[in-house]
Amino acid sequence: MFVTTADPVLEPPILTVNTVLSLLAVDYPAEKLACYVSDDGASPLTFYSLVEASKFAKLWVTFCKKYGVHVRAPFRYFSGEPISSQDTVPEFLQEWTRMK
Repeated sequence: MFVTTADPVLEPPILTVNTVLSLLAVDYPAEKLACYVSDDGASPLTFYSLVEASKFAKLWVTFCKKYGVHVRAPFRYFSGEPISSQDTVPEFLQEWTRMK
């Protein structure tokens, strides 16, 4: 999967990060999934945003798979109340709060 970006002003890094995180969290075998990011603007802001996103992805992907999260973009998922088939389980609520 390819994600392209060119201008951090017109395409804020948070949108690029959410796109990448969504792609990494899809329900697909990890060994068959690759995500490439092309930043034609060579923005340091986009680069450092993606470095931090890679750290968060380790937590986010595990969370999505564990709780069956279907809305895989963190920005969208955390814009409301907890959404999961297990949203009343205390362990889920603790992890949801920690992730947010």
